[in-house]
Amino acid sequence: MTENALLAVAGYSTSGTGRGRGIELLALRTDGQDLAVERRAAVDLPDPSFVLWSEDGTLLHAVLETEPTRVVTLRVDEDGARAEVVADLALDGAGGCHLAHGSDGRSLVIAQYGSGSVATVGLDEEGLPTAQIDLDDHHELIDGISDAAPHPHQVVALPGTEALAVPDLGLDRVMLYRQGAGGMIDIAGEISLSRGNGPRHLVADHESEQIHISCELSGMVATAMRAHETSPPSVPAVMPQAPGRWAVRSMMPASGSESAAALSHIELVADESALLVANRGPDTLSLLSLDAMRPQRVAEVEVGAHPRHFTQWGDLVLVAAQEGDRIDVLRRRGEELARAGEPIPAPSVACLAVRPVA
Repeated sequence: MTENALLAVAGYSTSGTGRGRGIELLALRTDGQDLAVERRAAVDLPDPSFVLWSEDGTLLHAVLETEPTRVVTLRVDEDGARAEVVADLALDGAGGCHLAHGSDGRSLVIAQYGSGSVATVGLDEEGLPTAQIDLDDHHELIDGISDAAPHPHQVVALPGTEALAVPDLGLDRVMLYRQGAGGMIDIAGEISLSRGNGPRHLVADHESEQIHISCELSGMVATAMRAHETSPPSVPAVMPQAPGRWAVRSMMPASGSESAAALSHIELVADESALLVANRGPDTLSLLSLDAMRPQRVAEVEVGAHPRHFTQWGDLVLVAAQEGDRIDVLRRRGEELARAGEPIPAPSVACLAVRPVA
């Protein structure tokens, strides 16, 4: 059976600080064995380091790692042959590196690594960015740690909760936000890690019972477990409950290499039986089984230099090797991970996003 998809490829561009085209759309086709790739539209933008599709796949939001940070939205036609800029909004802050849909469904929330802040942008009825509506400065969270410099790196909506999780690499904490009326976000809790771990990205299971965190500085995968709390029945609920509490219960090296590993992206496989983790330094992708009490590494495969991000499409894993100027093509079957084809050239690639099927 032949399957098709449209892949958005974003990275550091020649009009910014890299070697890439900005954003390029690739049409993918596979028969279950071979992968065919056809290049479609490209849009020159300065350093789009992360992209996010709208739920219906008609819009592609990009965060530009510039000063100031910019959020740019493209309207993409059905086959990816045409992509036009339909919104371009400058934010308060710099070095934006990730964005996600707000829990209210009417906003985007942007992590700004450079300025150490989190910005919220409102969307209109068409889903286009209109204005910045909130800014949270993580410098206010330093709490007397003399060597701390805030660097929020990602925004993730935690399934089964109303919380948005923001790992801050510089503060060694995952900040938990709750989004209220008008799209404003407020801190509702945190997950603390020991100093020097550097949480970069995270992934939660479908109920957020477990949150797995890739730690860039220590090379460890931290797993936080959720503690359930209930309010006494005599206490009326006058406001939404806090999203919950999580505590780190295990730490596991992501790579078996002797080289120091600076972890980047982390994802669960579809049935949540395993984790995939990218390791810069060793330049590998690891597969960690979740069948035991803690994650256990069962496979590790070499990829191109500096694997910054990856995405899954069926049983394929597409890996963005930023300094290797390529996308590696791997295949996962159960606890086996192996190369599945020749790398796809992609200079300074930083992010990959498969268009959702409407």
